[in-house]
Amino acid sequence: MLTRRALLKSAVAAGLFAPFYREVLAQTVKPMRLVLVLECNGIYPQTFLSSGTRTALGPRIGTRHNFLDVYPETALLRTGDDLSSALCLGPLAGGSGVQSLVNRSAVLLGLSSTIAGGGHSSGSGALSCAVHGSAATLDAVLAPRLKRTAPFDVIRLGTSSARTPIVYETCAYGPRKPAGILVNPMLAYNTIFGSLSAGASVGQERRMLFDFAREDTKAALGTFKGNSHERVKLERYLASLETLRARETQLQGMADQVRPLLPPDPSVNPLLKGGTTPPDSLKWLEAQFEIATTALLGGLTNLVVLAAGTSGFDVAYAPSIASVGRHDLQHGIDTAANWTGIAAVTRQHVALVAKLARALAATPEVSASGSMLDHTAIVFMSDNGEQHHSEAREWPKLVIGGNALGLKTDGRTVVYPAEGKARNRQVSNLFNTLGHAAGDPDFNTFGSEGPTRITPGPLSELLG
Repeated sequence: MLTRRALLKSAVAAGLFAPFYREVLAQTVKPMRLVLVLECNGIYPQTFLSSGTRTALGPRIGTRHNFLDVYPETALLRTGDDLSSALCLGPLAGGSGVQSLVNRSAVLLGLSSTIAGGGHSSGSGALSCAVHGSAATLDAVLAPRLKRTAPFDVIRLGTSSARTPIVYETCAYGPRKPAGILVNPMLAYNTIFGSLSAGASVGQERRMLFDFAREDTKAALGTFKGNSHERVKLERYLASLETLRARETQLQGMADQVRPLLPPDPSVNPLLKGGTTPPDSLKWLEAQFEIATTALLGGLTNLVVLAAGTSGFDVAYAPSIASVGRHDLQHGIDTAANWTGIAAVTRQHVALVAKLARALAATPEVSASGSMLDHTAIVFMSDNGEQHHSEAREWPKLVIGGNALGLKTDGRTVVYPAEGKARNRQVSNLFNTLGHAAGDPDFNTFGSEGPTRITPGPLSELLG
């Protein structure tokens, strides 16, 4: 029997009554969004270390970038920590009409993920807690749960030094099934907003193209008898076309609510001036953050990945930050100017994350109490661990938002025992925490550490 709820779901999936029923259905499901932001080639623990936590860990830290040897035997929890006193967390501070995010954030130190491999980059290992290419990443696993009525199950954006608009190293649908990341903001803008930003005619043309392809495929299917391999491929192709066509219809129904939120068109966006290859990856990343912000505020998706240089990690920055690419910058970390440049990049990444968080915090949640940030977990991390040639023994994390999801992002720092200690905790435990926040109480075994898994389940210091 077709229930009323099933009917509503099918109607929304087809784009029918989308503006109204999107809100009706949302009232029956706890809203949650997830944003995963990755910086290429290491985030050093020193950059996230508040002055209070530095004092608590003792003077042996000195001026070191990494200091696993001083981590405690049991988790050190500091609440009410002034996170903005950390070298690269100043953008969390408020003032002059800017909302403070200090008491909406948490810093996690000491999480390990040696199964991911570290090195220059762990590839998909960072988000899968597995050997690169051997498992699905967290975004792909949680996408079906978080999608609800949004047109896109997940939007993956980023930057890269690779001379290609799409890269495939960071996310995966499963073993040997990479998921693409759009690293050209112009392509990303047109892919996500193309049928919304240029008037009804463009959207109509896109829908007609899908209709033509769909009818041609149906005609071709009529020539195949039985269960041939070719017929199976065509059936899968037709299913994809049906999904894309339904998305176009849904986007058409959402156009009026999304258009006022659109960022500048790429042709006039000052962040994208200067040729087809980004002279400053931070500017291109900022343009990608603009796209992500609109997609989240407009209800186009509930899950975003933003990967800063994680594929072809030798990205370039403005001369004011460094005159060399990321790889040479990291190799010269013992030079004061290089360390200053590395810290400046991480600080700018935090600033972009903070800007996104404040936009969500300023927007009320439609179907629940609080703001969109209360129902959104933002995780800022690296793609390989704690340094250039990482061993993945330490993986610093900044988590913002998600208070209504049960996350204890209340201005705390948690320092876990170092890798190799019995009470060390792993990146997979953080991802278990996010699964629980998404409403799955059995999300306890994500990750492929095998016998090196210390304990399953979420982090009690982060989940209420």
